[in-house]
Amino acid sequence: MLFRRVLDHVRSQNWLAVGIDFVIVVVGVFIGIQVSNWNEARVNRDAEAAYLELLQQDLRASIVEVESQIEFEQFMVEIGNGVLPLIDGQPSELRRRKIGMTLDQLGARRTLIIESPTFLDLQSSGRLGLISNPDLRRAIVSYFFGIKRLEAVIDKNNATFIDDGFNRFTDDISVGSWVWDTEIMGMAAPAVFDTINQTRRERIDPSLMATGGSVLMLPASADVWSDVKSRVGKRSGVAAANEAIANRLRSETVELESRIEAYLGGADQ
Repeated sequence: MLFRRVLDHVRSQNWLAVGIDFVIVVVGVFIGIQVSNWNEARVNRDAEAAYLELLQQDLRASIVEVESQIEFEQFMVEIGNGVLPLIDGQPSELRRRKIGMTLDQLGARRTLIIESPTFLDLQSSGRLGLISNPDLRRAIVSYFFGIKRLEAVIDKNNATFIDDGFNRFTDDISVGSWVWDTEIMGMAAPAVFDTINQTRRERIDPSLMATGGSVLMLPASADVWSDVKSRVGKRSGVAAANEAIANRLRSETVELESRIEAYLGGADQ
């Protein structure tokens, strides 16, 4: 209808009316584009907020996972330090059992894996651009690429110094398998060991448990104990190093989660 009216104005050479019609068309198109842009921007803002809230949940879950790693490594350092007086003590069945439980437990290692389904979705779908703040977007990408390096360091420490170093040594001196006894040791192991110890109790013949470790009855002056101390010291050092990495990771995770919280609250937009 508008097009027909424009033609009528052209035929009648009513150029003022033609100009007005042209302005109406331009303004209409402009308003239509703006409404479309505003609607798209609103949809993107809603999607950005939804993704960031999900990312926050992933980060909070990661904090719990990292704190479990820290607890595990602290426990390893503590029992490593605690076994030294036992090594220097007089042979007894109680001493043998305590040293056996400690050395067997020190052979455990924990793999740290931080996962974020939300970040993987953003990355694989090409939607990282939904995070409109470039500084926040760079911080998120940098964080997730950085944690892979830290995870790799812990994994390398575990494989080299625990699997290939400490555990081969304890196998060579026949430490044997032991179930951690909280009452005997005077301290509880982290929850991660509950399932392991329970499975051992339920599935392994008791006569096969704690039968090894004849070397553990040797007097403190025996040559083997200097090697044991050296290996325990290295094992404790690995645990301390892994703990430091986990603490750094926890700090970075908390910082990023707080930054996202501030952004969603409008303080960093």
